Amino acid sequence: MKKYYEYIISDVAMEISIDKFWRRKILKLKTGTKLKIGYEDEDLLPRYIKDYITKNKLSFYVEIVETCEEEFDEGLVIFKFTSSEYDDIYAYSGNNPNVR
Repeated sequence: MKKYYEYIISDVAMEISIDKFWRRKILKLKTGTKLKIGYEDEDLLPRYIKDYITKNKLSFYVEIVETCEEEFDEGLVIFKFTSSEYDDIYAYSGNNPNVR
């Protein structure tokens, strides 16, 4: 199961971050509050990752974090995506809060 998460985590971070529905929802979160996104949300998942996530019954947590080990331009909001089953599988995205 771990290999499925490792394979798709970067795509999840990118696709969810650019999806208008999810982006708006995530940007409303308070820092440290986690939102679960997964196969249960089949009708709301971006097309590119939908089939893989639903077929493999994957779920992820996303939250806004203040800092991370990756570098992002100043002023960007950092989303951290983590596998719901493996804390060591995660990815970040830097997001302009003015683009909704």
